[in-house]
Amino acid sequence: MGKLNLLKFDISYNIARKPAILIYMFVFPVLMFVLLGMLLSGRFTASLTSFDYFGITVMIYFQLTMGTMASNMIMEENVKLPNMRIAYSLVNERYIYYSKVAALMICDALAIFIYMLVLKCFFGVDYGNNMLVVFAAYIILGFFSVCLGVFLCILLRDESSCNNILGVVQLVLCLLGGIFFPVSVLGKAGLILSDLSIVKWINYGIGSYVYGSDPSGLAAICLIAFICSVILLKITGKIFRIQLFIS
Repeated sequence: MGKLNLLKFDISYNIARKPAILIYMFVFPVLMFVLLGMLLSGRFTASLTSFDYFGITVMIYFQLTMGTMASNMIMEENVKLPNMRIAYSLVNERYIYYSKVAALMICDALAIFIYMLVLKCFFGVDYGNNMLVVFAAYIILGFFSVCLGVFLCILLRDESSCNNILGVVQLVLCLLGGIFFPVSVLGKAGLILSDLSIVKWINYGIGSYVYGSDPSGLAAICLIAFICSVILLKITGKIFRIQLFIS
């Protein structure tokens, strides 16, 4: 099986045929944005509305969940038989998880595009002078989460354990990163702890670009996230064993 055919297979079999994944990626972000925007509309100012705030932060939250989807695509029981067939037709066995990373990122990019387009056109959410900058930041954060999910899944050799760890990490990072409420409400101790969250800096970087036209902070944190993603993929390649995918 060629690389392109493998990629098409992962998109059509592991993503397109799973309504739960499609709804989660393409519908839930908009629903969560509308719900939070309406429920907390009185907690923000006229210059920064709840829709402006959650228009940025909600997608950060969903990008962090991409890692759990990666682990499901790798070790879910119903994908082991197709993986077994694929394994014997590949020159490089690592293409199995490379393809799943690529397939997820293609669908993720489409989901982000639809999300930003809907929020921009129907809710007037501001994404700065160039929406592609924010779009790229979301993509890099999603890529980091997917690489982390693949790494943990192969390291722990268990989908459930991987998803449990990712769920806890995601929740802590989001709470400290100001996804559901401004970081200032956490108090002095919370503000100190929030500095440890990559989510805070992604959130802060996007805000600085959108409202201050300063992309430097966002570029720095995105570069760090991308480098960490590549390192995770390199380590994954060292510990990868094909038997994990087919037994």
